[in-house]
Amino acid sequence: MFDVRRQEKVRKIMTEESESFLNWFGAEVPEIQSSLAAAQVLFECRNCGECCKGEGYALVTHDDLQRIADLLGKSASSIFSQFTDRDPEGREGCRILKNIGPERLCCFYDASLQRCKIHEGRPEICRTFPMLSIDVEQEGPISLYSDCLGTADLMEMLQVKARDVEVRENMKRLQENDDQITTLRLMLFIRQLQIAGREEEAEHVGMLAGIKLPFDETRFKKDCLAYVLLTFGEGLGE
Repeated sequence: MFDVRRQEKVRKIMTEESESFLNWFGAEVPEIQSSLAAAQVLFECRNCGECCKGEGYALVTHDDLQRIADLLGKSASSIFSQFTDRDPEGREGCRILKNIGPERLCCFYDASLQRCKIHEGRPEICRTFPMLSIDVEQEGPISLYSDCLGTADLMEMLQVKARDVEVRENMKRLQENDDQITTLRLMLFIRQLQIAGREEEAEHVGMLAGIKLPFDETRFKKDCLAYVLLTFGEGLGE
């Protein structure tokens, strides 16, 4: 009897937490964020290094520093002292990765090999570039970085796929089913957490939303493509 009551109590708590989360999600997560997250899923880095040099900088958190430290087998404090500088904007508790040389290369970018030395442990801001690192109040549907080869490839691919019969059928299927769109948006929110390295939180959200992990990646990417074209179609020159 005790176990039954305990199970009922747990189920009630989970149901209330699930309802609270879904209400928050519907009210607070804008569609533009979901659309950009879908574009990020489709984006493929070409290792051109353009985002690793110049006037921009990589803002890092304590979690970022710990992730880099774990990858390199060092302490977070040593990464802090050797590879970071103060935030130029003076935000308290914020650090940036050091830029070096005349091209202001990120200290973790290997110019000779054209790759990031810490790619597996790179900061969240690098993991979400370029789609999720921009202002959601932007005027255009996708911010096209002219020097970013991956972004250029993505835009070209979207324009080609917009004419594909199978893709257009997937777009129609999504457009006619609000529940599928909601489920996809929740999956994209989970993927954002995963990209940020917040696996436990991603699993918890999946449980609250009734979404099984891991995703079927093939189906997920097809739905992301259809969703991006649905939400950004006019802006992509359809």
